[in-house]
Amino acid sequence: MSLLSSETFAFLDELSCPRDKSWFEANRARYEAHLLGPMRALVSAIGPGLQAQIPDLECRPQVNKSLTRINRDMRFARGQSPYKDHMLALFYRQGRKKEDPQLFVGVQPMGVWAGLYLSPALLAAGSPMGNAVSACPDAVVALGKGLGLGGDLSLSSCSCYGAVEKSMNGEEAGHYLTGSHLCAMRTFTVGEVVADPDGFVETADEILGRLIPLWKAYLHGL
Repeated sequence: MSLLSSETFAFLDELSCPRDKSWFEANRARYEAHLLGPMRALVSAIGPGLQAQIPDLECRPQVNKSLTRINRDMRFARGQSPYKDHMLALFYRQGRKKEDPQLFVGVQPMGVWAGLYLSPALLAAGSPMGNAVSACPDAVVALGKGLGLGGDLSLSSCSCYGAVEKSMNGEEAGHYLTGSHLCAMRTFTVGEVVADPDGFVETADEILGRLIPLWKAYLHGL
């Protein structure tokens, strides 16, 4: 199985500077061998276990299915590089990408995020979790603490992917509805991933599986 390696992060680091199509085509073999291949393998390793708990979860190891594109849609990204310096594996119910919480593993030049992403609609007052926070705040906090929030997992408000705006307190129920976007996640350094890539995949698998009760709480309440 092709795994994330130092070559993965070196390639993404080079994409941190604007690159044109000719550069990318000259480096396409690196992209396929060291980024796309390992990300496909990661989805194939993690997906079945998650799908066993959420049967209609999108787990196909393909770009535009469970994998994000490396190139930007330049209609909406004027002035930016045509290529992103990160790739995400996203797990959501098929056909519900915009409505669902998303379990994710995101690889970027400085390391990897693995966890649960929540969009603004899921954080609104009157949403299932909003109602749970109002009706039974202690139960919301107990759920989060039981899953490791405040321990090996952080609760963070994110202005955009790869940028933590502020850290939230998992022991305050209101913080489960705070921020323009929210992530419950663990951050891995490049060194951690490269030193034990098999162990990283196993740990990421465990984290995403552990977060499924929180995924369900944001959709259905407690």
